[in-house]
Amino acid sequence: MAPSEVSIGKLDEFPDGGLTAVEAAGRKLIIARTGDQVCAAINRCPHLGLSLTKGPGGLKYADGVVQCAWHNSTFEVCSGQNLDWVGGFAGKSIPKWSRGVLALGRKAKGLDTIPVWVRDGEVVLEIGD
Repeated sequence: MAPSEVSIGKLDEFPDGGLTAVEAAGRKLIIARTGDQVCAAINRCPHLGLSLTKGPGGLKYADGVVQCAWHNSTFEVCSGQNLDWVGGFAGKSIPKWSRGVLALGRKAKGLDTIPVWVRDGEVVLEIGD
């Protein structure tokens, strides 16, 4: 099946400098916006598959970086790059020596990003199979 385009709303519906959780084409996503640039990623931490935005640590997003609400891993939304892996629990930091235990042997991975662009003021995603 070829990728399809899905409009998820007007650019001005997404706060400039903010992160918005949305559902489109049956997928839970996060949309980051800075000016006219938008980025999209699957709203799932690669550590345990939990929501990045809903959890005991709450939503934490600044300067293009989201922190997992569960185990504090941080990711650059536009590239999906992992910046810090399993840094704590519920917004609280843990010592570096204990991170391996909380990581449960899982290696650091980045977010799954989704192609997204603005066309005629509409935010459009490319959704694959």
